[in-house]
Amino acid sequence: MRAAAVLCLALLAPPAAAQEYPALHSVTGVAADDVLNIRSAPSASAAIIGTLAPDQTGVEVILADGSGKWGLVNSGEQSGWASLRYLDRASSSNWHDQPDLALECFGTEPFWSLTLDETVRFSTPDRPETPFALEAWEPAAGHGGKSGFVAVNQNGGALSGPEAGSLSGILTAQHCSDGMSDRTYGISIDLLQFRSAGQLHVLTGCCSLAP
Repeated sequence: MRAAAVLCLALLAPPAAAQEYPALHSVTGVAADDVLNIRSAPSASAAIIGTLAPDQTGVEVILADGSGKWGLVNSGEQSGWASLRYLDRASSSNWHDQPDLALECFGTEPFWSLTLDETVRFSTPDRPETPFALEAWEPAAGHGGKSGFVAVNQNGGALSGPEAGSLSGILTAQHCSDGMSDRTYGISIDLLQFRSAGQLHVLTGCCSLAP
């Protein structure tokens, strides 16, 4: 109940314009013997820093430039721009409305990772992956780029053990950096980990859409 109450309060945010990104795309209209270039800036004359295969799917576009013609994508340890003319948006790419659309989240200092799809799996370098059952998922009213969730430990949800009894998270469509690379992420996460004896651990990190 406490986790659900925190979730409800966090979702009472001021309305904002609907966010179109991040979203998954597939490369289209590129010849089988060619590639789609990723450039250092949203310009056909900018340096090429990476490529996408002509049949590549599951390409996460973080955001579009002001012209709406270029999309920011990750390539290796950096981000670059690809022409949206050759990227077809997936029809089921509204992550904030669909809890079954997989998200991969992580944080640094301390290091942790979270996989969010049909189930929720949380891990740290010194603890094995812990499964959680997704109990609730709710988009914020009037805010297309924010959603919250509550998950309960599948190992009985006992609060007496060392693992968290529940997790609550707020996901927001906004620029996010891991602080370790030049990659850009389009979703930030504030994660509340409820531990034994009433302990609350607050974590922050970034998320990407998983194909």
